[in-house]
Order: sequence, then C-alpha cells, then structure tokens
Amino acid sequence: MSAFDNESMEYTELMARRRDAERTWQTCWTASGLIAGVLLSWAIAARSSGLMLPVILAVAYGFYVMNHARRQALLIGGYVEEFFETGTNGLNWFSRAARTSSVPGFNPMSRWFFTFLTDVVVLLAVILAWMFAPAAPRGELMAGIVTGCGVIFVFHSLFETGQLLQIDFMAVWRQANSVPSVVKRSSRAASR
Repeated sequence: MSAFDNESMEYTELMARRRDAERTWQTCWTASGLIAGVLLSWAIAARSSGLMLPVILAVAYGFYVMNHARRQALLIGGYVEEFFETGTNGLNWFSRAARTSSVPGFNPMSRWFFTFLTDVVVLLAVILAWMFAPAAPRGELMAGIVTGCGVIFVFHSLFETGQLLQIDFMAVWRQANSVPSVVKRSSRAASR
C-alpha cells in the first residue's frame, strides 16, 4: 500500500469515528431528554419533590455523555485539520467549516444551546421541588437536596461548556506532535 492509500484510509476511518461520536451524543442527549420529560411528568402528577431528583440525574447523564462525545468529535476534527488539511487543495472540510462562522448571514446553532436547554429543565425541577415540598413529609429536605444537586449541575455544565469552547483542538495536536528534547546531564554540567 502506498502512503496516499494509508492516509486516505486513516482519514475515512477518522471521519467515520467522528460521525459515530456525534450520533452517540445526539442519541444519548435525546434519550435522556425524553426520559427526563417522562420523569418530570410523573413527578408533577405525584406532586412529589423527591421525584425531581431522578429528573436532574437523567439530564446530567445525557449532558455528560453529550459533552464527552462532543469533546471526542472536536478532538478528531482538530487532528484531521492539523495533519490532513494542511494544503489549500484536497480535503479541507474542517478548515473551510471554521471560516463559515465569519460569513454574514450564517448562523449555526450555538454550542451553548444544549447547555442552556439542560439547565432550564434542571431549574424547572428545582422550582417544582420547592412548590411540592409542603405537601410531602420531609418535602423540604428533598427539595433542598434537589436544589443542591441542581445548582451544582448548572454551574458545572456552564463551566464545562465554557472550557470546551476555549480549547483549540488543532493546537492540542500541534503541541502533542512537538516532542521535547531530552538534555543529558553531562552536557548540562559541561555548559556551566
């Protein structure tokens, strides 16, 4: 096999893996949203503040799977952009897609959208937990636990999304590719 065939196979495999990662996060996020919706409707029907906790756990699970798979997809995209899309000719999907954000009128869905959507569901669960707290024994305790979990999740999801947006995945691969040189002790001692 030639070097071109190996590169073509690697590129194809990486694109398939990125597609699988995107499919995984979309499927898991959608499934957790549906499960959280069902749990929320059961909790509202039962007027139970304690049943709001599984709502937060379902949303958190979907968010963390989504965040991990999104990070993997962006890491693969950075690798492809760094090592395959170096020239102006040929494969340049990620390089060109990054430039579309500066085109007037192009408005892609923000990466913050999914974070805000999950946070809204969590905040709704916290509010409903306090509304249903007086009706149940130990309702205020459960509402407090739901509030603590909800606040922790909201702050953590905002932090994780902000951190994900600040990473330049192409620079990560560039830095990983540059191997530091090892200086032997005898040459350091001789230079003094």
